[in-house]
Amino acid sequence: MICLRIKNRKDFMQKFLMSAAFADFLLAEAKIDTYVSYSIDGRIRRDFYAREEQETQEIREFADWESLRPQILQAVKGKRTPLFMKLVLAYDPDRARRLLEKEEQAAGGGGFVRYLLCTVKYEGGVLTLTGGVSYQGFTMDKGPEKCWDQELCRLADVMGLEYEII
Repeated sequence: MICLRIKNRKDFMQKFLMSAAFADFLLAEAKIDTYVSYSIDGRIRRDFYAREEQETQEIREFADWESLRPQILQAVKGKRTPLFMKLVLAYDPDRARRLLEKEEQAAGGGGFVRYLLCTVKYEGGVLTLTGGVSYQGFTMDKGPEKCWDQELCRLADVMGLEYEII
């Protein structure tokens, strides 16, 4: 599990909230404290959709980041910085599967990896990105974690983020 401290908060927030830089992620959950607290459960409520939609469309467990990004932007924009912010993002499952297959890190070859996670956290003036892996069962194999740590650094580099590993 890797933790990246973001050096340029303003640049990161612009890319995170005002561009498609994180379009390959889903939002699992969000907690934002400003003058009020916001809490978002990113799980999609299947019962919201008609039976026909449930049968004909692929409905994921979590909502796409891009669909919720405008609401998050509304919650944090203003002259004052939020007191606290924590967003748990899940890497697109299809991309995650391809990444793990490509790196031959599919958790013992058996698909134990449920999600590759990235937690964006702002607290006390410090902004961090922390990688993590959600498994479907127990495994001693740390290969998926190492693979995801490398990919998270690569994604940060591609986005032009300034960071240090802590």
